[in-house]
Amino acid sequence: MAIGVSGGCPAVPPSDREVRVLRWTFRRDADSVVCELGLNNDDSAYELRVNPPWNPTGATTELFDDAMSAFQRHAAIERLLVGDGWMLEGFESERVTRHA
Repeated sequence: MAIGVSGGCPAVPPSDREVRVLRWTFRRDADSVVCELGLNNDDSAYELRVNPPWNPTGATTELFDDAMSAFQRHAAIERLLVGDGWMLEGFESERVTRHA
């Protein structure tokens, strides 16, 4: 059964919400690389952000349609880093507030 409401009710603005961000930090000597995985702003894709010290323009971002592809790409990056002498320093799973 569908219920409809017409007129008189003001629209409810979207509220802030929390989303989960996964973050891996790799270290080699004094340098660190941070990889973050989470949903993009409109929840239409997964973003994998990598902030390597050798990239002067800052973080690179890759978009994926599904979580499995994003995790597979992260695993490939991790294998390359570990192969080049980087060590996993830490992992975080954090809830961040996304403002509407």
